[in-house]
Amino acid sequence: MRTLIFPFLLMVLLASGCAGRGPVGSYCGPLPEDNAVAAIAADAVDSLASLYPPGHTSVHLVPAKDVDNGFAQAFENRLRTKGFTLVPDARPDALAIAYTLDAMDEKSAWYLQLRISDNENSGKSIARAYTASGQPEAGQSRTEIEFRRSMLQKAADKTRETAGKAYDATRSFLNE
Repeated sequence: MRTLIFPFLLMVLLASGCAGRGPVGSYCGPLPEDNAVAAIAADAVDSLASLYPPGHTSVHLVPAKDVDNGFAQAFENRLRTKGFTLVPDARPDALAIAYTLDAMDEKSAWYLQLRISDNENSGKSIARAYTASGQPEAGQSRTEIEFRRSMLQKAADKTRETAGKAYDATRSFLNE
């Protein structure tokens, strides 16, 4: 019996490592002027600070294709200034933040959405529109979101649960 359980548990552990976590990626379209980018980044960091304590929160920014875009640099600098710790790789104890900054129309209105993964299956989405100068246009949208788990992750969770029950049953049987 033990010879079957070990390979089975090893397979479950290996399969569970294949599932992804959190937001998929960041996107930055054409940027407004530098002052507007700085103002948008400052507002985004203030929004994050209202949800998560800066001195106690580690952040992993999910990079955009254009890693050296002006918004990413302004956002990172503002996060550090506010007291957030930036980590280069996604970790379970760090927030994973993906962003989308893009022009909404020809009037130079901008849209920023932050997708924040604060644990395996859930997170928050913060969205706001900005004027050409980077000032917030209206209120802010905050939404709780649940990230879709892959079929593999769901199967691994079910297998882990079943294996746990089988282990408990076997252990109680052997102890009797």
